Order: sequence, then C-alpha cells, then structure tokens
Amino acid sequence: MKKVLLFADGVCKAFGAGKKGLVLNHVSTDIYEGDFTVIMGASGAGKSTLLYALSGMDRITGGRVFYKEREISRMKEREMAALRAAEFGFVFQQTHLVSNLTLFENVKMAGFLGNAGRRLQWSGGPRSF
Repeated sequence: MKKVLLFADGVCKAFGAGKKGLVLNHVSTDIYEGDFTVIMGASGAGKSTLLYALSGMDRITGGRVFYKEREISRMKEREMAALRAAEFGFVFQQTHLVSNLTLFENVKMAGFLGNAGRRLQWSGGPRSF
C-alpha cells in the first residue's frame, strides 16, 4: 500500500476581498510517495497558486495541508522555510538563477543550501555527484 506524502483538505486561496478573488475553492487531493503527479489546466486556472499553496510558499485562506503526516499549513514562516529547503525542490516558471554561475552550478548551489547542516564536498565537475 502506497504512503500518502502530501494531503490537502479543502484548500482555499483568495486574493483580495469577496468571491471574485477566490482562486482555489475547497481543493482536496492526496499525493503518494513514489508517484509522478501532473497538474494541468488552462492558463489562469490556478495551477501555480495550487503548487504554492501545497508547498507552503503561499499562505492558504482556508483548509489544511499535510506533508508526511505533519500539518504545514499552520507552520511559522521560519519552520516552513527550513522544511522547504530540506525536503522540497522547485522549478520556477521564471528563472531565478545566479547570473555568474552555470546552470549546473545553480542546481548544485540549491543542494548545498538544502543540506547546510551536513558536510558536503564538491569537486566542481558536472559529473561529480
């Protein structure tokens, strides 16, 4: 039996006041460990908003989100930032790269930041994992 990795229960997200700003309206889903999950929809349907809500990058206005059986939707920002750095990986629509590093070095940098408490060695080459 597969283990639920991420669970969303009735997630809502509104921008501004009133129903016009409601982007996510009671969204519930289970994402299982080892699965490849795709979120599809038309432009402006709320795909990015949903991903931001599920990852804790954006505060939800209703519902709950759990990651590994731990509620993350009520975590303090510092706690959430530490969890994202250690557990989550992001590929943004807009590039957020350090301009004087190569693409590979940018990816490696994210690994270093996510494992800041551990000793890592990097010989510098693209095949040196």
